[in-house]
Order: sequence, then C-alpha cells, then structure tokens
Amino acid sequence: MANRFAVLILTLLLNACATVLDKPADLYQLAGMQSLQQQKQWYFEGRLAMADEKDSISASISWRHTLARDDIELTGPLAQGRMTIAVVEDRVVVDDGDKRQEFNGSVDEVLAEQLSVDVPVNALRYWVLGATQPDSQFIEQGDGFLQSGWRVSYKEMQRVNAVLLPRKINAEKDKTKIKLVVDQWDLS
Repeated sequence: MANRFAVLILTLLLNACATVLDKPADLYQLAGMQSLQQQKQWYFEGRLAMADEKDSISASISWRHTLARDDIELTGPLAQGRMTIAVVEDRVVVDDGDKRQEFNGSVDEVLAEQLSVDVPVNALRYWVLGATQPDSQFIEQGDGFLQSGWRVSYKEMQRVNAVLLPRKINAEKDKTKIKLVVDQWDLS
C-alpha cells in the first residue's frame, strides 16, 4: 500500500513538473528581441489607438519598412478617412485623399503637427519589433522598457515562423497613449 501511495505521489509530482515545462515561454524578454534592430525589412497589419489630453485617433494600420523608406497607411473606423504617410530620410509625404503634402524635417515633428498627437515614428520602427531604438539610452523593465521618456510595454507576443514578435504593444508618455495590436506580420 505504501508503494502504491509513493508511486501515486511521484506520478502527480512528475505531471506537475511536466505541466510547468509545457507552459509556453512566449513572454517578452528584451534580450531576445535586440537582434531584431538589424531587421532590414518588415510589414505588419493591425489596429492602432492614439490619445492625448486633447485628441484621440482609432485606425487600422499597415506599415511597410525597408532600409530606404517607410510606408504607413491609416484607415479610420468603418473605412472612414484614409491617410498614407511615406517617409524617406528627412522627407515626409502625407496624403489624406484630398490633398498630398510634402514636408522636410523630422517625421516625428511633422506627424505631431499633422495628427495633433505625439507619434515617435523613428523609435516605433524598433519598438514594434520589441527592440529598443539604437544609440538611445533605455531602462529595462519587466514587460518592456523606458526610452526617450516613453514607457513601452508588451502585453502579448506571437510566433511568426520561428521568431517571437509583439502582438499587443502599449507606449505611454505623459498624457499621450499609443496602443497597437498587430494582427499579421511579414518579415520578408
């Protein structure tokens, strides 16, 4: 009887250990993401919400990044309103369907003026991949990091082929909040 009890306890303990080992390890870890700073091109589709104390924006987003340019398309709820943003070095082209405007200067400043919301596009190029912006100091935190005054956190990760990428990203600075849900990734 004691042997059966010992076998039962041992079996339960082994099953408990197996359950712990089977738990997915798809939690955000900055060290594993930093290699993605070198990703030369990528594309994603998802949903974006941005808000500050004055304005808020909700949109579907598609973003294609290559070494030479970024193409971002924002489409409002129920396909109301569409804006495309093309960034090549220090030139930004904003097309809202009614007019196309070209600007010279920092994409972050141009979009803050055009969208009335602080959007750190230069940093977001890296943050969407789960990495920090190169050559900029950061402080690692459990589910993300602090960088350039922004608290970036990764609420959910997803596997894309063999690569772990963000699915739900939050970024906050002062009263500005950005929430991004990535529905589809393509790293080619």
